[in-house]
Amino acid sequence: MDDSPFATLPDELLEAIVFYLPPAATLAFSSTCKRSNKITYEPLVWRRHCMQEWRYWEPRHELKDKLRLPPVQTKWRLLFNERRRIDKEALDLFDALLLEQKGRVDRMEKVAAMAYDVKDLMLRQRDETRDDAEDVLARRYHANAVLGQIHRATALDKWGRLQRRQMVRLEEVLGAYDLFVLSAGKGDLNDIDGELDRLAECIRARDADFDDLSIRRKAVQIAKYLRAENLVGNQSEEDYHALRNNFISIALFEEPHTSLPLQSVAIYCAVARRLGVNAKPSNYPHHVHAVIEAPPDTDLDGHARGPTHPPMDARPQDATDIMHMDPWRSTAEVPLDQLTTRLSQMGAPVAQHAYHLSATTNLEVALRTGRNIMNSVQEARDRQRGTTRRQGYPDVESAWYAMLWSMLVLGDATQPSTLHRRRQVLPYLIEHYQAHFPEDLGLIETIVAPMFESEREHHVLMHLITTARQGDANARAPSYRPKKEELRKWMIPGEPGVSFKIGAHFRHKRYGYEGVIVGWDTKCGAEPRWIEQMRVDELPRGREQPFYNVVSVFYYVLTSPSEPGASGGPQADNAGGHRADDKSIRYVAEENITEVHEKPTEGLMSLAGRYFKRWDEAEGRFVSNMRDEYPDD
Repeated sequence: MDDSPFATLPDELLEAIVFYLPPAATLAFSSTCKRSNKITYEPLVWRRHCMQEWRYWEPRHELKDKLRLPPVQTKWRLLFNERRRIDKEALDLFDALLLEQKGRVDRMEKVAAMAYDVKDLMLRQRDETRDDAEDVLARRYHANAVLGQIHRATALDKWGRLQRRQMVRLEEVLGAYDLFVLSAGKGDLNDIDGELDRLAECIRARDADFDDLSIRRKAVQIAKYLRAENLVGNQSEEDYHALRNNFISIALFEEPHTSLPLQSVAIYCAVARRLGVNAKPSNYPHHVHAVIEAPPDTDLDGHARGPTHPPMDARPQDATDIMHMDPWRSTAEVPLDQLTTRLSQMGAPVAQHAYHLSATTNLEVALRTGRNIMNSVQEARDRQRGTTRRQGYPDVESAWYAMLWSMLVLGDATQPSTLHRRRQVLPYLIEHYQAHFPEDLGLIETIVAPMFESEREHHVLMHLITTARQGDANARAPSYRPKKEELRKWMIPGEPGVSFKIGAHFRHKRYGYEGVIVGWDTKCGAEPRWIEQMRVDELPRGREQPFYNVVSVFYYVLTSPSEPGASGGPQADNAGGHRADDKSIRYVAEENITEVHEKPTEGLMSLAGRYFKRWDEAEGRFVSNMRDEYPDD
């Protein structure tokens, strides 16, 4: 730099210029001479680079504490270098897992283990990969899958802490459900935290004297603000049980901000706590209220308690100690006599009134939310039956998966009823993991298996885990297309052999649902019981024709299961109809497939990345990412 015009500039001006350089330019400038190298070590420069490059950070970095300290007390350049190293290591693993199926789950687990330190990188892979990239679908799909792994692991960590009676805030307990369904946009625990902080500050800024108000008046003011902003409640009785109403991030960030009473009360309580109001959800049946307790030194109206006044737990509580709010319905305090009258009308014994009117635990709130989600998912599936309408955000299968995990993880492990519930939930969880979330093998291994260590289910779980690990570690056995001379040995005369290739886009001839071929057998390879149940031998070409593994998008068909080959696979509901669920793999006879060459719907395109690199417009089919398993396709 000695011969450059920059050499004449004072250090202060060079530091100001360097402050606005991107990281690559900063590093290049630092390599020009000793003076520039010294200038670029300015901590403020690298703190800005860290903040601009990465939004998400693992808790171990203690980023909030570092930002409160003077810049010189943190080695920001070393921290920047560490995050760059993590990004490179993760990207190398991610690129490798896209190339072959062997070791894919293992590599996904290694990337996901870096947790929030790789979230920014995975978001870029998912959201910024160009449409014309050679592996665009695979890259987007697997980046989203890794993000899901990170989010679910975080959720299960929160519930695990709650189960161990460690401190977990109410918004974290409920926000864990949101992590299972989190898609694009806001909804992470940090986003929820930030929005609740913002709402609390807005309430405080709206009323300059807010901090001087009594607890009772604060409680009412908080409800007034949240209802005025439409952040609590639900004006549509028809959509009361809508799946979206179970998730607080959707209530906070997505129009029309509707929620169930439990979620509305959770939002209210979280904001109230930030404003010095001790508010908790109640045990009230069917409709949750907020229970607000007075602080030890004053009553709800701000009157000081004398030194001889007995503490609340040593005397009956009255209207100066505790109040109830229903922010889902109103901004007014709910009279105690009104609540007790309703309890009596519901048949609740008088001896249980105190329990129902008191605050509940975060554990019970979590379990209650799980039960609500179960009801909402079942209602959503009932509404969709007989239509081709796909469930939007939140995803039904992800919400159901969250409910299953919560029912398995949470509860008093010493109670026989908890073990009974876990045994009931386990087969459904395993089925859902295998069908939709195979990348969660590590969670099954580290969380589920230990729960049943001394139970009869443990051996089955360990066999499942060992088989899955071996399957991931070994190369897939290749399936070659039979040659013409081989066809003559076993094919029916006049049959064309395996007509369709991996990646073929098709519609089912009978039911019309859309799908893509992800595997094939030269003839039906299902078990005899399934062949008999599906009446495969009654099909015109019977069991000797090729059968295909296909992935289909959401579609319900109301036809009689008595028709031969009606299901095309094991998926069937118990209402007389059959369904092809979003993400499901089905087994379909060749005679029921009609290949189509137009571009698939967005629903199928989003799923196809699990098996394919991209959609080939010229060929009218997907480009296989399973050449190791089907080398001829």
